[in-house]
Amino acid sequence: MDKSALFKLSYGLYVIGVKNEFYEFGGCIVDALGQVSSGEPTRIAVSCMKNNNTPTMIRKNGEFTVSVLGQSINPFVISCFGFQSSKDVDKWSLVDHTVVNGLPVLDSAIAYLRCKVESMNEYDTHTLFIATVEDAWLGADDVPQLYADYHKSLKAPAAAAFAEYKQTGKRPNAPAIAKTPEKEDKKTNSGKWVCTLCGYIYDGEEPFEELPDSWVCPLCGATKALFEKQ
Repeated sequence: MDKSALFKLSYGLYVIGVKNEFYEFGGCIVDALGQVSSGEPTRIAVSCMKNNNTPTMIRKNGEFTVSVLGQSINPFVISCFGFQSSKDVDKWSLVDHTVVNGLPVLDSAIAYLRCKVESMNEYDTHTLFIATVEDAWLGADDVPQLYADYHKSLKAPAAAAFAEYKQTGKRPNAPAIAKTPEKEDKKTNSGKWVCTLCGYIYDGEEPFEELPDSWVCPLCGATKALFEKQ
């Protein structure tokens, strides 16, 4: 069988955002992702290499975000999430991102999904997750990046950007779409509540004042009393 025939299948490129039980963020690049139903709830399927750190975190936490990459994406974003493991490096610290309800998304993505795992199947090389889409919103105005186009024009720049990062220890200053994702504000509370220990900004739908006293910061575990209103 000539498996190169599979390269002719059409894929996009996406960054998965996850967190573990210690509220540490992880993520990876995936191409095998697609919508499988459009009803209520809407469902997607995503396949990740089973021995990677990201699917391990998804299995434990049961939820993840999807940042859809556009054609103007900084090549370093692809190498950051595709060429190294979140076991060894905090990938999200190297890219511009926003934490939405406790999970990270790329500021430069063109669309976003927040997903909850409904079921999963283990195969020889990959884990297939079926997930319901809990929320979705649009980001930067751009055309989706295709996997075929990555191989044609972005693979070499991504490798060069990663080599520069490994040599200098700093992320390359290549241009990226600098638009922050616009998300419909569903909150009824006014102002921002910021953790004085780690800087986390509460972004939940329930007003901060109405959260139980037992609630803690999802990033550092600080109590509600250590938040300040801005």
